[in-house]
Amino acid sequence: MSRLRTLAGHSLDAIAVIAVYLAMYVSGYGGDSPWWCLGVGLFGALQQQPRVQRWLARGDLKRWVAPRMALLMATATAFIYATGWGAVMLCGLSLVVAMHMRFSGAHLWKQGLFWTVLCALAGQAGIALGWADSYIPEPSVHVIAVGVVVLSALLIRTIGVTGEERQHAEVTTRSTERRYRALIHDSADVFAVYHRDGRLGYVSPAIRQLTGLDPDLGGFEALKGCVHPDDIPIGRGLLERAAGPGQQLETAEIRIRSTDGTYRWTECTIRDLTGDPDVLGYVINIRDIHDRKTIQERLAYAATHDALTGLVNRAAFGRELDAACAAGETAVLFVDLDGFKQVNDSYGHDAGDALLVAAANVLTRWSPRGATVGRFGGDEFGVIIPLPSGGAEQAAERILAGLSEPVVFAGRELVIRASIGVAVSAPGVPAGAGELLRRADLAMYEAKRAGAHGFEVAPPMRTLAHTGRHA
Repeated sequence: MSRLRTLAGHSLDAIAVIAVYLAMYVSGYGGDSPWWCLGVGLFGALQQQPRVQRWLARGDLKRWVAPRMALLMATATAFIYATGWGAVMLCGLSLVVAMHMRFSGAHLWKQGLFWTVLCALAGQAGIALGWADSYIPEPSVHVIAVGVVVLSALLIRTIGVTGEERQHAEVTTRSTERRYRALIHDSADVFAVYHRDGRLGYVSPAIRQLTGLDPDLGGFEALKGCVHPDDIPIGRGLLERAAGPGQQLETAEIRIRSTDGTYRWTECTIRDLTGDPDVLGYVINIRDIHDRKTIQERLAYAATHDALTGLVNRAAFGRELDAACAAGETAVLFVDLDGFKQVNDSYGHDAGDALLVAAANVLTRWSPRGATVGRFGGDEFGVIIPLPSGGAEQAAERILAGLSEPVVFAGRELVIRASIGVAVSAPGVPAGAGELLRRADLAMYEAKRAGAHGFEVAPPMRTLAHTGRHA
């Protein structure tokens, strides 16, 4: 039964296509060669099986890629043009290309693109020569074919480029991790065999380096006692869902108490080999990932935050603004510090940095709860307020009042002055994040022209009659 499910799973695309064809044929729009279509369709489904592909490749899916792809593309082309809807169903060739990319590598998208165009040309030539029927008359059928091929080509290229980038990223990540382990002497994995009676039949010596426990501790409770109390349910759930032989392993991140009493992040997997007479237990693997996880968290933070102020950076601010605009009515404040260059020129960059940090603290303190505060760079800041429009002007007033407090640096009092532009998305009038930020920027310049330390509100969005544009 499991083999039948596996067979059906790998042939799901072909089965769906054949089912659609049968429905078309019953409706009188399935061509004049039903047995030919069914035979070719089943032949294509057979080629989608991994075992068949490995057999055709003589055991190595990296070999004989072009003949294998050509065979399946020809099969698919023969099927779709025999139905009489070849020009419309050409997009199905992209599924063939995607399958080969999954089996043999994402770099095959260029080769798949070549075969897609070639098969489309052959099929359309068959229609032009009268060898293949078409429900769509000429020359419309050729125009449609061109459009479908272009869309299929774009889809294949998108999938292929994304797959290549992912593969490259995976190779780079693995290489970085290998160098990282070599440099800091990453601890070895801990392996243990847990029996259902509570005994640990084997524990590798690495347990001593990770937890300080002796490899001959003998009981599972000692190892369980090193797990962080909050993570014990995670470990118990992982044990209950332990993968059997040949199944995909499930991983869980669990904190383990180390020799110095602190908790370190580890990655745990459990394989259920209780039915294996040579093991008769659960094989537990514990890998120390604490340093890697810490570095990843730092890199993730650095990629989204400004190093000086700790506020979100421009890229992260833009993503937050996109999400806020999509969620509903949103206000954005564009804050520009006045006279910042003079402070840098007169007192030095340290004074300027102190001023920026102070301004960031004021913005964070006086912005409404749930607001996002970011720094765009230089002396420009932004605030996203996902609230009704009434809170935006009040927030600007509070921020200006907070910025009025002098900043003491090196015995001198520095005063922060700012110009703020306020823009609010109007209910029922769609406005993108970029447009909202642009309006806030323009309002900020109006506030700067009006005089120091003030704010201006951008005019509300309004729909221009009969133009389809917004002002």
